[in-house]
Amino acid sequence: MISGVGSSSSYDGSTLSNTALAKAGFSQETFLHLLVTQLKNQDPLNPQDSHEFVAELAQFSSLEQMANMNKSITTVLELSVTNVIGRTVTVLDPQGNTVTGIVDGIVYYADGPAVNVNGTDYPFSSVQNIS
Repeated sequence: MISGVGSSSSYDGSTLSNTALAKAGFSQETFLHLLVTQLKNQDPLNPQDSHEFVAELAQFSSLEQMANMNKSITTVLELSVTNVIGRTVTVLDPQGNTVTGIVDGIVYYADGPAVNVNGTDYPFSSVQNIS
């Protein structure tokens, strides 16, 4: 642990846990470690311009906000999918043919929700019409 960054801080590294940065091994904690290391190793007679620090923090904050917004949009999509249960939909099958039927249920896969129509799961993105 880097001195000055204790476990009692309000920082929570789980915010970016599902983003591409986290999957690549980067997180808020990584950023904080880099920032503290940069501060420790800078030339005291020629410190880094404060504008550069503000710009770095703003970029990281923007990235975090985009990740949170993406997570929120995904949640809204997943919650809205349940509204199609019992409704008639037209979906495209993998061969490009249209299939019409009543949605029997919703299945959640790692890449997103799917509707179950006539006993077959179709990605929600393949729904062409809801009536």
